[in-house]
Amino acid sequence: MDASTLLKKYLTKCPFAVLTQAAVRGVIADEFDDLFEDNRSQQYEGVMTFSAMATAVADVVLRFAENFRQGYVSHKEKLKVSLTSFYNKINATELQTSGAVVSRAAQRARELQDQLGFVPWEVVKGYNVYALDGNHLQESDKHLKPLRLLHDAPLAGTTVARFDLQRQLFDRAYLLEDAHSQESTTLDRALEDLQPGDLVLADRHYCILSFLAAADNKRVRFIIRQHGRFKGVLIGKRRKIGRTATGTVYEQAIQTSEAADALKMRRITVELDVPTRDGDTVIHLLTNVPAEVDAMTIADAYRHRWEEETGYYYLTTTLTCELASVGEPKAALFLFCMAMMAFNVRQVIFAALYAEHDEETVNDVSHHAISVEVARYSDGMLVVLDESFWDRLLSRHNVADLLLSLIHISEPTRPELVSRMPSSA
Repeated sequence: MDASTLLKKYLTKCPFAVLTQAAVRGVIADEFDDLFEDNRSQQYEGVMTFSAMATAVADVVLRFAENFRQGYVSHKEKLKVSLTSFYNKINATELQTSGAVVSRAAQRARELQDQLGFVPWEVVKGYNVYALDGNHLQESDKHLKPLRLLHDAPLAGTTVARFDLQRQLFDRAYLLEDAHSQESTTLDRALEDLQPGDLVLADRHYCILSFLAAADNKRVRFIIRQHGRFKGVLIGKRRKIGRTATGTVYEQAIQTSEAADALKMRRITVELDVPTRDGDTVIHLLTNVPAEVDAMTIADAYRHRWEEETGYYYLTTTLTCELASVGEPKAALFLFCMAMMAFNVRQVIFAALYAEHDEETVNDVSHHAISVEVARYSDGMLVVLDESFWDRLLSRHNVADLLLSLIHISEPTRPELVSRMPSSA
């Protein structure tokens, strides 16, 4: 049976396993070694290439392998080193290299979305809107020999990620090797990556006055929940604006202090119909968005911040972004960044689906079902359709056209893959 016939069979049985292989190669597969060379500081590339190591780790992320050891066994010939050397390489992965995996994948994913004709969603007209939120990696397994004498199992690090809400991509990762560092210590780096006219949404632990002032000075816009420790100086009367789907909206001016040069902002208050999961009945939002964007729009925009948490939910439930057996922070953070890369790959596939199917149908495709299908069928498929097959296929098609052609001859929105995201997300 020739390769084209086999491909069609796999497209009928497991289209997302095929689409994932094409998209992975289109997003970053050929760029790992260049990425490493562009971002490394002290780490060097020896017998084992960075791309070979990343490919083995990707097997763990996509659930072809349960852990790093299994990933190593599957790629031992290409890795060309001992298991110990493989672990040492992962454990030494520099944070800037891990972060670059996310930003490079997002850049390429944007390019492919554009080629696929994907139209970014509009959150606030005229602004590029990003959510900023952190994730503390889980505790390491205390059965690991170096950790047995510790009273508490250590955390393996923290990731603060920027999430492009228009395109649903993780596009920056600010990594903290010390998991007990405050997430707010990454704000200087986050501000460097924001441009005038960008709009960032963040929760109250990012309500740092120095950051708000610096952002305003750079003409970066923000909608950030007011922290209880910041009282500010309210100006004038509070005005009732109207109602949103979640409650009643009010607006009032506020400034950071009585000083003449104090930062002046708008405070948007939402008196909620239903308390938050923390029991809050009122939330206050601080913003420097100009008055032409009304308070109702600002209140509604802030609700999009939860989409980043949904992204984290999918990293946890449909990919392997953490392993309790990994106690080395650099290795754990690299794994998490590879999972964000895989999430961006999946968003390229969804962009291709939007190009061929109606939005409601695509919105109902289950991330979990995709993950199960990819994990179940990819390993066997890659034995039959090996690297040489994919090299030939991609030499004849650009990735965007290939994805569209593969969707044309498959059924990626068949009923068993359609289900709503669990409400607990």
